[in-house]
Amino acid sequence: MKSCSCIILLVSLLLTVSAQVLKKAYATVPQLVESAGYPVEKHYAHTSDGYILQVYRIPHGKGTNQMDGEKKAIVLFHGLIGGCDNFIIMGPRKSLAYYLADAGYDVWLANLRGNFYTSHRTLTRKDPAFWKYSFDEHGKYDAPAIIDKILEVTGLSRVLYIGHSMGFTTLLTMLAQRPEYNDKLIAGVGLAPAAYLNNIQRFVHFVTNNIKLHKILHELDVGAIKIPRKYLKALSKYCTSEKNLDHCLNFVYSIVGDDYGQHDLNMSNVMIMRIQPASTQQILHYAKLAETGVLTSWEDGFEGRVKPYNLSNIRTPVSLWYGENDKLTATPEILRLARELNETGALHSVRPVPQWKKFNHLDFVYAKDVGKILNTPLVAHVKELFDQFDKRQVK
Repeated sequence: MKSCSCIILLVSLLLTVSAQVLKKAYATVPQLVESAGYPVEKHYAHTSDGYILQVYRIPHGKGTNQMDGEKKAIVLFHGLIGGCDNFIIMGPRKSLAYYLADAGYDVWLANLRGNFYTSHRTLTRKDPAFWKYSFDEHGKYDAPAIIDKILEVTGLSRVLYIGHSMGFTTLLTMLAQRPEYNDKLIAGVGLAPAAYLNNIQRFVHFVTNNIKLHKILHELDVGAIKIPRKYLKALSKYCTSEKNLDHCLNFVYSIVGDDYGQHDLNMSNVMIMRIQPASTQQILHYAKLAETGVLTSWEDGFEGRVKPYNLSNIRTPVSLWYGENDKLTATPEILRLARELNETGALHSVRPVPQWKKFNHLDFVYAKDVGKILNTPLVAHVKELFDQFDKRQVK
């Protein structure tokens, strides 16, 4: 009888965990935030070229009202095939947005054009023109529109910027193209910042020179990489089975770096089901960076002119955080970016994620212990940046 009770208890626990995972896989951002016990607001930023970007706000921590005091705003920008939910998906005791809100900050979650939280004034997702963009446009239009919306709503004159991977590429392209936005930022923090990708140059060279993938995509007029939900479900089912789990992890880790110790098995479904669309041009633009070894604008396309972004326009103090086992944005490439930013006077600091040598590209969002390993020291660093550089003038 005792044995039977234990089995029933175990089954009940597994069903509860399964239900929670399923909820996270399909829940909206407000549902995720509210179920965690935090306040949430939805705002819309409109770009000058017609895109409408949902921006979510967590104005204060759980059970407090920090808005009654002095406001300090932080905006979080996601990476490729991601969305603003990257910063809340692991929950209150792990995800960065909750850590910052509990530390008293006014937290804003940005979405860059193309993911499911964005639309266009006149174009639909079926229109090829909807997908004609890369991080050129993220920096030129999206980030400025989002920052202006935050400053309009809060009445502040500056905000602190944190970007993961492509989210930091966006900061670089924004300040290079629109240097006036230096005056609207307190500081910038790059988490696994994507700028130089020489470490994947061989792979890119193979698929573009041998397979001619970029020409195939152009001839087929493939404007975006969009995985229908039914295929995401099938992939999720395949990769979470005991038989195939190692195959899927090995494939992902061949790209981002292996870290079996920080993989949360319960989050595998969530990670897959919340994959966002990306424009083909975005991906080919990163391929151009890898192929040329230059942080270049898109110009005439993948085979077009190489025109480096003008990093000397960056005056915002910048901190770079990297994972020592990150294969995608590898340590030598981070240090190269750091040297260039140091030469222009923009670099504040560059550091590996402490405590965990196996930290990889996805760990910045999905590590099992991301709260303890990354977000605790990161929040302390954010405080240092505000203390040193925040000389806000409230409108």
